[in-house]
Amino acid sequence: MAAHSSFTVGDTWFQSFREGYNPEAASIFRERDACCDEDGKLDYFTLSSCEMGDRLGLLGIDIDATAAAFRHGYAETPDEYRPEQFDFDSWLQIGKESVSQNGWFDFGVNSDWIDAMVDIRYVIRAVIEMHETDVPVTWNLADVVGRGFVSPDPRLCEIEMERNRSANVAIFPVIVLTEGSTDASFLSSALSLIYPHLLDFLKFMDFGVGAEGGASTLARTLKSFAASGVANRVIAIFDNDTAASDVLSGMSTPLPNTFRVLQYPDIDLGKNYPTIGPTGRGVFDINGKAGALELYFGEDVLRDSTGELAPVQWTGYVKRQNAYQGELLDKSRLQKSFRRKLDAAIARGGTHPEEDWSGIIAILDRIRGAFRDSPS
Repeated sequence: MAAHSSFTVGDTWFQSFREGYNPEAASIFRERDACCDEDGKLDYFTLSSCEMGDRLGLLGIDIDATAAAFRHGYAETPDEYRPEQFDFDSWLQIGKESVSQNGWFDFGVNSDWIDAMVDIRYVIRAVIEMHETDVPVTWNLADVVGRGFVSPDPRLCEIEMERNRSANVAIFPVIVLTEGSTDASFLSSALSLIYPHLLDFLKFMDFGVGAEGGASTLARTLKSFAASGVANRVIAIFDNDTAASDVLSGMSTPLPNTFRVLQYPDIDLGKNYPTIGPTGRGVFDINGKAGALELYFGEDVLRDSTGELAPVQWTGYVKRQNAYQGELLDKSRLQKSFRRKLDAAIARGGTHPEEDWSGIIAILDRIRGAFRDSPS
């Protein structure tokens, strides 16, 4: 009997690959997902369907793109190898009902065309959609590894990725550009803590200590990346302040559809925040006017020993935006405090309920959702 590799989502089994493996799967699994036998030889890769959905979402593989991939695959399949008709929505609904009733879905007869003509990543996304609960997504390789057809190295995916890195725009990582190296460093570290399953799939560009920062610099960098024809998907995320809005309002250069331009999100903390201006102290909504990264460090960082929030100082007036630019005072202290909080959480292996990570999570959620509901 020949050796095979295969995939399962929950108890739903699909795509048996003879005496080898489907290399397309290497772009969505990583060494950290590998499970090995007692001798350290690769057995299988596994990840929760929720986490896999996150990874596929960053690739632009949402359910609409999946439907398009299935329809294209059906259209490209010779008549003698496909059923007389195929409707993706009906097929998906049958799968959902089967999983709900039986716990698994049988692709049934006349389904060989799916394995041959649809990228495995879209098949996985479709089967994930059939499950209402979080279930394991598993790439089973024990048979082909054990019989010598596939390397037992748990770095199989990284090795395959290196072979094909320049061949496909949908291969990670997604590049994230920020206004400065401090933002890149803090967000990258926070990603490793909050969404570790995305660590190898999002790369925050750090141009080094002393590199010029700010919204204008980020806009120039973004244009340079677009002009270079970089194959990776690119996210540029600006501060949520007046200076960034002013720069963005002046941008007219069209960008590739693999680029996304974002700003840090509005947060509840910023709606009524202490400020200092020419007329004295006051409380204002600073969202969109003073939303640099430090605002998102959490109340446990922003409040001093007396419980007072670090105030925002109103600085220059930006005529085109008809608004003042605001900056948090004592940024150096806030950054040092957040670094201690971040290092402590990483050392303990997780966040603490008494810590406020809501602002940082809001930023990371905006980034990880950048390519949802977009064509691949």
